[in-house]
Amino acid sequence: MDLVALSNGLHGSVQMDSVTPPPWNTHNVLIIITSLSCLFIYVFGIADCVHAIGIDQYWYNVSHPSKLYEEYYANPSTVKYSFPEQKRNLVYIFMESMETTYEDLEHGGAFEESRIPELTEIADNNLTFSYGNNDNNGFLVPSMSGWTAAAMVGQTSGIPLNIPVDGNSYVSKDSFLPGCYSIGEILENNGYQNELLIGSDGKFGGREYYFKQHGNFNVVGYNEAIKKGWIDKDYHAWWGYEDLKLFEYAKNELTRLSETGQPFNCNMLTADTHHIGGYPCIECEDLYGDQYSNVIRCSSKHVTELVQWIQEQPWYENTTIVLAGDHKSMDPDWFKDIETSGYNRKCYYAIVNSAATPVTQKSRKISTYDLFPTTLASLGVTFDSDRLGLGTNLYTETPTLVEKLGFKKFDKELTRHSNYYDMYILYGKGKD
Repeated sequence: MDLVALSNGLHGSVQMDSVTPPPWNTHNVLIIITSLSCLFIYVFGIADCVHAIGIDQYWYNVSHPSKLYEEYYANPSTVKYSFPEQKRNLVYIFMESMETTYEDLEHGGAFEESRIPELTEIADNNLTFSYGNNDNNGFLVPSMSGWTAAAMVGQTSGIPLNIPVDGNSYVSKDSFLPGCYSIGEILENNGYQNELLIGSDGKFGGREYYFKQHGNFNVVGYNEAIKKGWIDKDYHAWWGYEDLKLFEYAKNELTRLSETGQPFNCNMLTADTHHIGGYPCIECEDLYGDQYSNVIRCSSKHVTELVQWIQEQPWYENTTIVLAGDHKSMDPDWFKDIETSGYNRKCYYAIVNSAATPVTQKSRKISTYDLFPTTLASLGVTFDSDRLGLGTNLYTETPTLVEKLGFKKFDKELTRHSNYYDMYILYGKGKD
């Protein structure tokens, strides 16, 4: 029997064109198509997720390390510093989330009516650096310095805080950026006493560890204030205690420091303007109809009042005051319309009673890191480098790295992996 006969015997005499198709020809094809579609969505969904959370960029950065430090980093520990015969005191106020954004349109801000007219007046009558034609001050905040601890490191050491993913295990009382060299260390090595006043837990974010290890600061946070009897052990407002109390304690400490006969570096960190909405103290007035605006204005008044008090003291003549926002505000809703308009947000910056005069103040594009060498120069200190860390001394004509590279490129390089940063700064290899 041939194959044709066998086939006819098995299937009868039914014509081939009338044979019912196997079941999988329709139903199973739909299953296959659906499965492939799901697989397609799954694969591309994972890819989109990887991109969204930055895993792809992370691996690219690791496999393509930046050479930013090899090309531009100036190790502050190898620079020679010369102090004036009479060393100047430094009062440095880190102002939580204080931006030039809050100024009026005339001064380059985003509002018809300024939320910080008092601070604007300080900038107008003292030293600051313009960013554009109608913009009287402000600095850009890179990605790796956009929170308080990182901002404080950046402004005092000229470097980002780029710690490992498991930051909690890295930050400790024994080691915090052992390879960096800060203004606190420079001043301590030249006879200064360093102090930091914080109305919150000093250990939060590793701030206490950083300042104690880099300048042997006397750090007085919330818990220390209780031990000293400044506040009752049961007292707690906002992050610890409010800025009104911080400034009163600062006056007492500044008076004490001025009587020791040593030059001093007194730093303080405000907190009332922290997101979300800020902390309205008992002196906050409802001037704008929204809490955050009211708190920002209240902070502007209180900081200015402290500056005015310092200017009335017998030791002011030999004292420089630096006012600097720590980072841009993180309030998620308050800036929506401002950012949608394309406004370029920056942090507030002014130097009061500087001992030096810059070559130019106009059209400078600066970042967090430039404040480090500039603060030192404002004390009348000279050094044989126009750059410290990744920061540029703004009293010179030397271009900042933002001016040289452009902010986007500079910021991108900071987020990339750096073998130099890891080896010499993060873990301090090769440091004596």
